[in-house]
Amino acid sequence: MTMPTTGLPSAEVTRPRTVLVGTMFASAASMMVFFGVLLVYITERAQARALHRDWFPEGRIELGPSGFVFATLILSIFTVRWAVQAINNDDRPNTFVALGLSGLFGAAVFNQLWFILNDVGFALAGGTGQFMFFMVNGTFIVFMIAAVAFIFLTFLRGLIGHFGPQKAESVAAAAFYWNTVVTMWFIAWYVIYVTK
Repeated sequence: MTMPTTGLPSAEVTRPRTVLVGTMFASAASMMVFFGVLLVYITERAQARALHRDWFPEGRIELGPSGFVFATLILSIFTVRWAVQAINNDDRPNTFVALGLSGLFGAAVFNQLWFILNDVGFALAGGTGQFMFFMVNGTFIVFMIAAVAFIFLTFLRGLIGHFGPQKAESVAAAAFYWNTVVTMWFIAWYVIYVTK
């Protein structure tokens, strides 16, 4: 005996994860741009070393200040993950605290990078090495600005009430892009500041 299907309730419409998927594509594009700039840096450095030219003046790049950026970004990984976990649990106050802390970590990174760029005393016209130093760090700063803006807009949309356990993909997308930018710094830190 067959049951008529007309009396069954319709299934709940699931919202597509367009923000998260779009963020993944934007993250992949950002990584490709950053890796392109980093590859030019590595190629130019290899050519300078092959010709026995100094890449940077001796002792100008210190590991300490860039290590503080590294440590700050490690902490920010936990705060953006905290924001995702909090919104999934419908814990809005902790979501706002975590997003706010992530934004503050971003501001701290800008401050630390400003110190590094002033401390090294490089000039754009100071040679290929110094120019490429500014190029890689400047590219990272552009992507960091985008990540902080993403966190800030997510914070504002959360205040308006757009997010909740069923609509948390925007917070996850902001965290995904943030972690992509943090990964950029980890790679740049090793290539520029550790291996010099």
